[in-house]
Amino acid sequence: MIDTLKKQWFVVLIALIFIGFTVFIIYDTNKGKLPGKSEYGKDVIATINGKSISADDLYDSMYKSNGGNTLLYLRFQAAVIDESVKSTDEIEKTADQLKEYLNSNAQNQASSSGQSAEEYLKTELAKYGFQEDELDYFCNVQAKMSKMQKDYIDKHMEELFTPLYEKNKGRTVSHILVKMKDANNPTEEEMKTVKAIEKDLKTMSFAEVAKKYKDKGDTSSAEKGGFLGYMDSTTGFVDSFKKQALKMKKGEVSNWVKESNDNYNGWHMIKVEETDKDAILKDKKAKDSIYSAIENANSDLASKYISEAMKKLDVTYGNDDIKKDIQASLESK
Repeated sequence: MIDTLKKQWFVVLIALIFIGFTVFIIYDTNKGKLPGKSEYGKDVIATINGKSISADDLYDSMYKSNGGNTLLYLRFQAAVIDESVKSTDEIEKTADQLKEYLNSNAQNQASSSGQSAEEYLKTELAKYGFQEDELDYFCNVQAKMSKMQKDYIDKHMEELFTPLYEKNKGRTVSHILVKMKDANNPTEEEMKTVKAIEKDLKTMSFAEVAKKYKDKGDTSSAEKGGFLGYMDSTTGFVDSFKKQALKMKKGEVSNWVKESNDNYNGWHMIKVEETDKDAILKDKKAKDSIYSAIENANSDLASKYISEAMKKLDVTYGNDDIKKDIQASLESK
């Protein structure tokens, strides 16, 4: 779960919901500090040539100039998530893991920014109108959001997964990767590893060999016997890997597939583990990759589970315009 959150966190929440909160936070955190003067029941923040500027004027101006309905919806979405999902030990653990990751990322970024990690994180949060002590809240909301999304997918799995699987040749796959300096010109040492793997596959299982040579390639998948999970023609595998894997049948093992990209150079050996839909869905090891594939294929997924959650909450709106903006945002997602 934490790997998915790492991928989504700053993109989904800090880069979006932070922006969504900014207009409201600036107003809310400063309205108590405004001068005592008021006109027609409104706090006045400044007077220029006898013309007063009220806090409401400032709020309206900021709201309109910053895509008000989108900002309002993002704030609303976070509130729905927070109210809809109860905190559990698992959610708190996930939130803690995410917080640890974000702090670690701040440490890495700080080394090149000339700031301390604390200063870096504080600066990043301040850009969107938030204090560093609000990080716990955001991590908790994201953990809840992940839980809400997975619960929704589980409830609607058949209708969401079947068309994806059938249209895009769904399957689960494993691989053995030998990383190289240059996939087109392997060194003598790299070729020794290739030959050793080919020899071991004659007497050992694919998963056993993947684990044995984990230090030569993909450490994370090797710990799981090389298992990569669910894939289809739309999922994010490199083209050379995808092209080969989609041609294969269940149980088949490929020859070596060369790959050279910005992230790595190397040779893959691919095994198709399963192609039957029901068997794929029963494989607990494939669950997170199925969630990810469904999420990527359904851009309106969040609006669906937010709408469903709203029906269980006592939602009231300040006025008809706010209600209209939120509903319009839900329909456009």
